[in-house]
Amino acid sequence: AEAARHLAEDRVIAWFQGRMESGPRALGHRSILVSPGRAEHKDLVNSRIKFREGFRPFCPSILNEAKEQLLVKPRTERYMITSFDCQPDWKVRLPAVVHVDGTLRPQTVEKEIEPQYWRLIDEFRALTGLPAVLNTSLNIKGEPMICHPREAIRCFYDSGIDLLIMGDFVLEKSRN
Repeated sequence: AEAARHLAEDRVIAWFQGRMESGPRALGHRSILVSPGRAEHKDLVNSRIKFREGFRPFCPSILNEAKEQLLVKPRTERYMITSFDCQPDWKVRLPAVVHVDGTLRPQTVEKEIEPQYWRLIDEFRALTGLPAVLNTSLNIKGEPMICHPREAIRCFYDSGIDLLIMGDFVLEKSRN
């Protein structure tokens, strides 16, 4: 609930939870998260955190139950590897994760498989009406994926991330 509240306040969160996932994408264990509801969040993450080119897209993690609302020809997609057309009425509501061609590359999050991450997104939905979060890997350009808590803390301090949530612990930078 606290993480969802910070996301609803447009803060950027480093989310470090449990065992590291494997595969080509961040799947909710080693992630940088931000609200997908503002187009400028894409630029913010690219410039302040990932230090990469602005044209590179971001993907959403969405509640599996919301896939019919958000996606044309929806199906469960756990790994952010398939592009879907976004439903027209959601394109303007999720500008940070809908690409210029009107598609998005979601991860559908199932409560039974990822209960903690699902709860975060569901709490965010309850606060904002958005059943999705922008999710990108917890690392910065040229660096490997974060594996160890020490690496997560260093990444947090070396970038524009606002909070690091590691297990039940919250590390927050001053808002000054």
